[in-house]
Amino acid sequence: MPTDLLIKEVEGLPQDCVQEVYDFIMFLKFKNNIVKKKKRTAGVWKNDKFFMADDFDATPECFKEYV
Repeated sequence: MPTDLLIKEVEGLPQDCVQEVYDFIMFLKFKNNIVKKKKRTAGVWKNDKFFMADDFDATPECFKEYV
């Protein structure tokens, strides 16, 4: 569909409908970006090294009374 035809149709809409058209366009852009993103993995990889905090296995202070 030609862009100029879409613009002509949108210009004929009331302002609140134009906002809905804009919102839908933003939704489609967001949806397409999500599909293209790679699945996230746990941990932090940088320069072929994995980083984990030194106190990873330490019990937090607020949970010590339960252990």
